[in-house]
Amino acid sequence: MKKIIFYLIVLSIAAILSACNQNDQTNTPDENEQVNETEEQIDNNTDEATQEEENNEVDENEQGTENSVTPTNEDKVYQNKIFKDVKVSETDNEFVFTGKAQVFEGVFDYAVYDGEEKLVENNYQTVGAPSWGDFEIPIEKELIANAKNEARFELFVYSAKDGSKENVLTIPLTNK
Repeated sequence: MKKIIFYLIVLSIAAILSACNQNDQTNTPDENEQVNETEEQIDNNTDEATQEEENNEVDENEQGTENSVTPTNEDKVYQNKIFKDVKVSETDNEFVFTGKAQVFEGVFDYAVYDGEEKLVENNYQTVGAPSWGDFEIPIEKELIANAKNEARFELFVYSAKDGSKENVLTIPLTNK
């Protein structure tokens, strides 16, 4: 009788251990998942390094607020820390700004200025960070047709801390 009880106890312990082992295997990611995660992290680090290099190559016109007017906006690509591949195309009636943004909750603002006078300000929603979300913003040329000063288009985000503008990307506008 003692032998039968002993065998039942050993069998139940073995069954419990094998059940625990199966649970551990289902909760643990396999090697491929870990490799993919590592490759993704490497890709993100590579993207960040590439972005830093691109930011270092961007000239002063593309990063500061003191920009000079350039006649070939269509050929230029503008970028900074959170906006990249920003291009300006023109039709007869409007400027179209396209590019990518990496912003918190996918929300950023844009404005058109005539010197220091704000002509229009609005916001745009795209995919939130860490993804790069595409955007396309049309601005009517009529808006700057009677500009008295240098007209410019700004992309930026407002600081959650103090409400100031951050990461301002300024693009000069000329109405041809």
